[in-house]
Amino acid sequence: MSEHDAELQQEQGATEGREDEESSLPEGDLEHYTGQWVAVRDGRVVAAAADEEALRADPAVRESDDVYPNGDPPSGFYFIEGSV
Repeated sequence: MSEHDAELQQEQGATEGREDEESSLPEGDLEHYTGQWVAVRDGRVVAAAADEEALRADPAVRESDDVYPNGDPPSGFYFIEGSV
């Protein structure tokens, strides 16, 4: 087996491990939405989208929902608004 083949096999095994780990997460766990914007109401994710604009346009999202990026968002400034 070449060094390249060994690297590919190792990468494939790492990816499969993440899929197994992700599938064992409980429903509603924020890990399912890593890299996306989420709307949360009463402690539950009600919607998710790739960006804030698309998320706020979703009819399931209410103005009073907490809306924020989940995971490592791109650098920049965010105004995170939530109900108090």
